Amino acid sequence: MRAFDKIVNVRKLIALDISLNGWVPITAEMFFSLFGMMALVMLARPILNIYFSIYLMIVSLNFIPLLIYALIIGDRQNAKKEARVELSKMKKYGPKSIQNYNLQQWLLVFIPFAMIILTILQEIQKL
Repeated sequence: MRAFDKIVNVRKLIALDISLNGWVPITAEMFFSLFGMMALVMLARPILNIYFSIYLMIVSLNFIPLLIYALIIGDRQNAKKEARVELSKMKKYGPKSIQNYNLQQWLLVFIPFAMIILTILQEIQKL
């Protein structure tokens, strides 16, 4: 058993999101999460604590691999091909079968550099 078998696959996560919600909403969400959070920090910098501002800037970088994967995967058909195992689990067992994807996504997004490191390690593991 590989070390990453229990951790969500970032590319499949985005593929699953796109196949369920569509390419445009997911890509827009990733784009605005990345640049919107940075803009918010720049605009509210006088109000926010410097450490919290730095934290938000670093956390916003976690959306870079998610946005890149959304752009690479493209439309809903490609996403369904990549997430076919997760989609079949969802059809068989219901939405609770993919609940760990949502939980892990939200936990990993708020840990600085977690998505970036996880993406790099998963891509190296593919080789």
